[in-house]
Amino acid sequence: MVDIFDEVDEDLRAERVARFARRYAVALLGLVVLVVIAVAAWQAWTWHRAQQNARAGSAFLAVLDSAGRQGSASQRQTIAASFAKVAATSPAGYATLARLNEASLLAESGQRPQADAIWQPLMDNAGINPVLRQVAVMGWASHELDTAEPSLIQARLGPLSADDSPWRPLALQYLALLDLRLGHRAEAITALQSVANDASTPADMRSTASALMQALGAPAPQG
Repeated sequence: MVDIFDEVDEDLRAERVARFARRYAVALLGLVVLVVIAVAAWQAWTWHRAQQNARAGSAFLAVLDSAGRQGSASQRQTIAASFAKVAATSPAGYATLARLNEASLLAESGQRPQADAIWQPLMDNAGINPVLRQVAVMGWASHELDTAEPSLIQARLGPLSADDSPWRPLALQYLALLDLRLGHRAEAITALQSVANDASTPADMRSTASALMQALGAPAPQG
């Protein structure tokens, strides 16, 4: 009987860890996406000074500024609609940035099917900037870890977890959460260990991976 209760306790602990990690990962993705979008918008604003791009840039940045003050689900949906308008009237670069923001806000407001309808074409479009395609993959994964087909998640995140990928730490954490969903605790710990032991990974992400490992009953990484 003791073994049964221990097993139940371990399962509940793993579930709590997964919930915490998922919240952390989504928040971190939001920060990463904001940086990517800000850099992309700045580059577009600097290098493309044609009148159409200038108008599109002004419209995009205005909506982006309002997105920073989002609150309720209805407010997110309203701002998402504003990004949709920007996407409909902007050149390709700004349109893609606007659609990425629109999808993120829709997902956060509980409209995941509508967000998926935006993410899917972006993930499948080989003609857009590869970084923006990767942002679409990470945005999709952050909201689909609990529901999407595991093999599809693995196929999409696998390339982003490669050694030379800038998304590697976050992609590995998402894959670890997927492993926990599937009951593969040892594999989840291995993925987290890769993050925690990688000196090139930002310190806060290494610390979080280490804390999650310990919460799952794994020893603290050395070094």
